[in-house]
Amino acid sequence: MARPATVHEKGGIVMGDFETPPRQDVPEQRPDRAGSSGADPSPENVPCWSMRARHELTEDRIVHDAEAEPGSPQAQTVLALHHTLRGRARLYARHLELLTTFFSQDAENEGLLEDADVTALKIATGLRVSTVQATGMLRDAHRAVHCMPQTFAYLQRGDLPEHFHHYLLRRVRGLTEEQARQVDAHLARVELPSVPRESFEVQVRLAVRLATAGTIPAPASSLRSVEISNVDDEAGTASVTITGPIPEIKALVHRLEVASRTVQKAQRAALEDGQEGPLPFDIDDNLRERGKALSLRTLRYAILVHSILDIDPVQETCRPYKILVTIPVTTLLGMDDAPGMLDGLTPIPAEQARQLAAGESTWQRILTEPISGAYLPVAATTYQPSAQMRLQLRLRHPVCAAPGCARPTVLAAEDDHIIEYDHEHPAAGGQTSLWNLHRLCWVHHQAKTAGHIDPERNPGDDPTRNRDGSIPAGPLETTWTLGGDLRTRTREHTDLLTPRTAAFLDSAWRIHQRKREDALRLQAEERARPHQERVAEQRYEAFCKVYPKRRLIPPAHHTPPPDSDDPPPF
Repeated sequence: MARPATVHEKGGIVMGDFETPPRQDVPEQRPDRAGSSGADPSPENVPCWSMRARHELTEDRIVHDAEAEPGSPQAQTVLALHHTLRGRARLYARHLELLTTFFSQDAENEGLLEDADVTALKIATGLRVSTVQATGMLRDAHRAVHCMPQTFAYLQRGDLPEHFHHYLLRRVRGLTEEQARQVDAHLARVELPSVPRESFEVQVRLAVRLATAGTIPAPASSLRSVEISNVDDEAGTASVTITGPIPEIKALVHRLEVASRTVQKAQRAALEDGQEGPLPFDIDDNLRERGKALSLRTLRYAILVHSILDIDPVQETCRPYKILVTIPVTTLLGMDDAPGMLDGLTPIPAEQARQLAAGESTWQRILTEPISGAYLPVAATTYQPSAQMRLQLRLRHPVCAAPGCARPTVLAAEDDHIIEYDHEHPAAGGQTSLWNLHRLCWVHHQAKTAGHIDPERNPGDDPTRNRDGSIPAGPLETTWTLGGDLRTRTREHTDLLTPRTAAFLDSAWRIHQRKREDALRLQAEERARPHQERVAEQRYEAFCKVYPKRRLIPPAHHTPPPDSDDPPPF
């Protein structure tokens, strides 16, 4: 909570953690009848004051605020942490500076952030991030270095902590460059090296409000989105977050509530009347066993998931959406609980995978290399990949094959020939084979067509060109040339469960062989024993099974002479 304003000894006003010098020659502004100020509200006519912290952040002050004894090990540790914080700020500033330098020296973008797709690919490759993250880093670096140079100077000196600057960038991402410069000018009048985090955030929010004053607010429609979140691999569940204008969201919830209550009422009536046939929205087919209708919460979910979406007047596509589920054979057989894979990206629990398998009548077998999990190739003779090849391409490339791109390839993706297909002379061009195919999102497919990115594969890994027909070990690798000067390599997606399944089956086979060898050894030992000894031991064991409480001490093995007619013991 801010402290109450008090009169400063120099005539200024202390507000929170700041000292504001008194106004000098500021004309009194009285509101007119309409309630607006009579003075010109333009930024150059708005008075501005320098904001200085209550206390300068010196090393002595840091030790004092940490309640540490000067010169003690605790005080040294506190100061070391402070110096580390300053060092991280300087390194972060250098990082932003290098990003802007790399952007300005890359001829692929022509100096425009909107055309920095290839530059983002290069940065994503070097920093091991996604292209979306790389694009955001480029924009933040440009804004920090070029649009907000005064706050960036504080960052370079280590006077502005890194997390302070992250907060500042988040607040100005939606502003124009001119508005960002106004925020930078406002913060330059704040004693940034000494203000606490709370006061810094207050000043940032104030600067943003001042810079955006008078602008037309963005309509709520620009905030509409539907995203998958909270994926729980163990429970096999996920959440959908729907963001939009409040009236539309409330209307959606209201329609869903009315629909769920209507269905619940129909379910109750059907159960009371003993209605035959399927019940409405009986998603688990167990309403009659339950004897009661589903809860409103469950019905909301069922209506959302199982209702037909009306997209009139646009005609709905006839192609059904196929969910690709990969399940190890050992999981299907109940030999272990290895998870299944949904679209090659999301693991699902073994029990859920078995339930999905039980509901399908047709399965496709996908062969994989047992050690690495690489998918084995299939043949094709035309330009268009076969259905089996398309299936494997989805497994190999659940996301765009371009380095750093994380766009899913279920929709809005294209099967691309790495070596161009020659329609006039197919034998002379790139073949339609899994070795020569990958899936690209439309953005990077256009970049490849324009020559900004160039993928290559080692011809020695092509089984169709090898005389012996051998298959390369492990997943295929692709070498990418980005913008003509940067090269990197990517590796195809593999079935991560195949090596585990292969190791499980190999272990079971070794156990089987060992047990068989033991059985053969025991059989040989039994054959080597005298016949009468085996007869006596087996008779004794049979007697003990019938009379378990009358177990006797087994007699010493006695082998009668060959010419003896005496019966064996027992």
